[in-house]
Amino acid sequence: MAIASKEDLDKKILEQDGEIAALKARDAEVEKIKAEQEAAKKAVAEMKEQMAEVATKNWVEKYSTQNTKEETLYNFGNYIKGVIRHDPELLNKYGKGGRYLSTDQSKSWDRVEKADLGTPIYSDAATGSYVVPVEYAAEVMYVAKQASQMMGQVREIPMSAVTKYVPTGDTMATMKWQALQSSAKSETNPTFSRATLTAYTGAMWTGVSDELLEDSLVPLAAYFRDIFGQEAAYQFDYQSTASNADPFTGILHAASNAKVLGAGQTAFADIGFDDLYDTVAELTTANKRVGAKWIMHTTIFDILRKVKDANGNYLYQAPAAGQPGTLCGYPYILTDGMVAASDSAASTKFIAFGNPQHFLWGNRMGLEFKVFDQTSHAVEYDEILFRARVRWGFAVAIANAFVSVATAAS
Repeated sequence: MAIASKEDLDKKILEQDGEIAALKARDAEVEKIKAEQEAAKKAVAEMKEQMAEVATKNWVEKYSTQNTKEETLYNFGNYIKGVIRHDPELLNKYGKGGRYLSTDQSKSWDRVEKADLGTPIYSDAATGSYVVPVEYAAEVMYVAKQASQMMGQVREIPMSAVTKYVPTGDTMATMKWQALQSSAKSETNPTFSRATLTAYTGAMWTGVSDELLEDSLVPLAAYFRDIFGQEAAYQFDYQSTASNADPFTGILHAASNAKVLGAGQTAFADIGFDDLYDTVAELTTANKRVGAKWIMHTTIFDILRKVKDANGNYLYQAPAAGQPGTLCGYPYILTDGMVAASDSAASTKFIAFGNPQHFLWGNRMGLEFKVFDQTSHAVEYDEILFRARVRWGFAVAIANAFVSVATAAS
């Protein structure tokens, strides 16, 4: 085989180099053309979007206010189908016939009507209410009873037995003066009496099941504790003020002094400016008035706040300069245990006046709250018992240190 000369080899190399350069130039031209095509496609797409926006705007302006609802849907459906059919990507996505959109001779493109679905199931009592969850708030809304207003006012007497006697002075010492040194000095004989405190048991209880306590969103044990405590506070105020042998006799009915309103003043609202000052005057010594306070229901206080004298001055003096409000210069206690304005009637006591320290509270046992879960009821019926209990006694120590205000009989 003949060996090519150096000149032939060099010539061959030059020819190959030329071919490679030509191929590179052609590849560069191809890339340039591709870039131009992509730019053209992008420009066309942007132009189509702009045209679609303009066309949609024109279509809405032309058809939306001139045609019926069915005609509007029909025209809009045809417009969308036209866009799809002239866009290869949309045509490929939705199909040549429009997979989701079609029109018919009734001038409406296919859509689901209510009649096609039948009667829906609603969340009402007749159909589906039992499968719809109902939410309860994790608390019990209620109007709380007032905290005791009298517990810190009356005199507490600890009791270590069921009954306790508290000595009281009935008549005091009397001094007499003698002009002559030889005259006999007068004897004085103070007398004594006693207030009797007998502890009664006040109690309340309720039973609930274990399952209710486990399933309830509301912390029922704490709820029962709160409402039992509030009832005990109310009973304290009621027994120490307005109770009439039920089983104790409170200040209102134990007072030995009474102010009865004048003839025709048969309603609580008939009380006048002078009536309050006359009530104060029933306590005939300065010492009886020391520490004296008005005791009444909040709604009775609402009546007294409106009472004026002949010159239009209010009986009630509002708090000022750090001093509490007063009635006739004396402070007041407002408690729900007293007689309310809604109880207005003839011959009815409704306001008390005096020093609460002259009324006794015998405390044999304070409020006790217990949970009983080891009973036969707990075993047989899953029942848990909650009980609250107090042992208290109430009695007036000095009856003539109090005044009651009552309406007239007629």
